[in-house]
Amino acid sequence: MRNFLAIVAIGLFLVLPHAATPGSAPLPQIWFSIGGQGKPETYQSWDTLFYQPDAPWPEFMNHVTAVGILTQVLAQISDGNLAKVVAKLKQKHIALGVEMLAQAYDPPGCGGGVEGYFPTNQVTQLAAKLKRAGAEVAYIVMDEPLWFGHYFDGPHACHSSIENVADRVAENLNEYLKVFPNAIIGDGEPFPAITNQPAWRDDYRHWLAAFRTKTGRALAFTTVDINWGHTEWPQGLQAFVSFARDVHMPVGIIFNAAPPNKNMTNEEWLNDAQRNLVYIEKTLGIMPSWAVFASWVRFPGRAISVTDGLGEDYLVKQYLRLHGVQ
Repeated sequence: MRNFLAIVAIGLFLVLPHAATPGSAPLPQIWFSIGGQGKPETYQSWDTLFYQPDAPWPEFMNHVTAVGILTQVLAQISDGNLAKVVAKLKQKHIALGVEMLAQAYDPPGCGGGVEGYFPTNQVTQLAAKLKRAGAEVAYIVMDEPLWFGHYFDGPHACHSSIENVADRVAENLNEYLKVFPNAIIGDGEPFPAITNQPAWRDDYRHWLAAFRTKTGRALAFTTVDINWGHTEWPQGLQAFVSFARDVHMPVGIIFNAAPPNKNMTNEEWLNDAQRNLVYIEKTLGIMPSWAVFASWVRFPGRAISVTDGLGEDYLVKQYLRLHGVQ
């Protein structure tokens, strides 16, 4: 297995989001989030990629840098199946990334039912489970801790200070770092939800500093989760990319689309997502360090396409073609 940690650590700190024409710059690193496996159609993608010993390996996967696995999946997957996932990723020289519910939650306190909170003792169990499976966790990407910990104002919100968000994150993250000390840590946050906050630049600088102080690590990158329903999302994205360049932090962008209405088809949703990624790279001129493919809405509903339904892989293939990779 090639040395992902060395290769990626160099890439993360040297490749920043920049203005470029697709095809004129190196292909961004690709993060492929394969979603859940609780339904037959979603399980089929896992089965195709990891569980069937003789299934053909999709060509597009040879361009994927990291496969992201949700905390919720890690909690449910059997040890045997997790070992198969780990073995296949090692065989194919693809890094394993954990999509982490990062903030410590101690029932019955605040954070119950709020996105991104998770009991620390369960993080400990997941780290041990990954170790038993022979995993080498290359990346850990956090689920919007600054937004849900500090800004979020819904039911059971903690309204934490930025320092307290960093404390909660450190408590959970350290359980992984005890087992996987070389993991590279990234953040994920919603935009323009963040950039709509009056003091967001000062807040984000504070967050970066507090994270480093509490964990002993620098945040290696931030993944932008775009709120497509907000008309000002392009301005929010441009503002954050400019900020990230100023603080020398690589940026990833999740390429997907707004939640579908009841009359929308899967293909229409995927076409919206494709238009979004083309607009970002060709019109706005923003080339991310990470191109992230993930969805939490009902489309596309599977990671790998089948004869009667396109999957997340369709977007990856279109993205590769945009960059001249056939």
